[in-house]
Amino acid sequence: MKILLALFLTLSLTASGQQINTGLPFLKNGTDARSAGMGEAMTAVAGDHSSFAYNPAALTATPQRQLMLSHRTGFADVTIDQIGATLPGSEWSVGLSAVTSSVGGIEVRLRPGDAEGTFSARNAALAAGVSYAVSTDITIGASGKLLYEKIYIDEASGYAVDAGVLYRLSDAFTTGASLLNIGSMGVLRSAASELPASLRLGGAYNAGLTDQFTLVAAADLVKTLDDDGTHLHLGFETTYDNMLMVRGGYQTGYETRSFSGGLGVRYGMLRVDYSIVPNTGAFLPNHTVSLLFYL
Repeated sequence: MKILLALFLTLSLTASGQQINTGLPFLKNGTDARSAGMGEAMTAVAGDHSSFAYNPAALTATPQRQLMLSHRTGFADVTIDQIGATLPGSEWSVGLSAVTSSVGGIEVRLRPGDAEGTFSARNAALAAGVSYAVSTDITIGASGKLLYEKIYIDEASGYAVDAGVLYRLSDAFTTGASLLNIGSMGVLRSAASELPASLRLGGAYNAGLTDQFTLVAAADLVKTLDDDGTHLHLGFETTYDNMLMVRGGYQTGYETRSFSGGLGVRYGMLRVDYSIVPNTGAFLPNHTVSLLFYL
């Protein structure tokens, strides 16, 4: 797998006269276990830090301060780590996030035979965002990101911005829209990486089924601007006694993934989440573990 990844990176770096997609793929996919388990249908889902990456307007709907830690492993030993926090207020709320992605031990092969050596690829994003409650039913939000990528000895930096709106139709129904990853990267060797910009429209239903069971059901329509693709994301989360969560999701239009699932357990001030996203073909599944602290 690392040989295939090395070949892809080599071809990307030597391409000239056009943009390359080396770049910051974790900006396109969520990095925490709750959102991954729910098929990343999170544009209109509010309530914890998981929504920050999909719609910065959701920050205001978070009921209390939160700290999140996440770790993901998957294809070709790629690891993604995140630390984030949400600081909600009555009108203004703040979200912070730091994400790193890395893969090491990639073999350098300029000719058949033994490897010439190894190298690593690393990406990072620092994000800060705010949301404002325009009324009891409407919130708006925006965030800015500082971006960094390094492949072998080549490195580049850049920026991106997100913007979103969240509208509560009723106690149970919420709609949202967001525009993500609008920005640019500096030149990496001979070309600049193209950011995975996207437009998201979503709806969510959140209500109690019984005295002990609650349900979140969500759907997102995602337009990826870098490849002009259109995807439908569906997800659900059912919670028992505010303690045990079961999640599932489905995404359309992707070559390597469709279904996802996950579990969550909350005890006091801590929630532990796990998700698995199976990948097709030779790609290993993505496993994500997140810790959410209620402060």
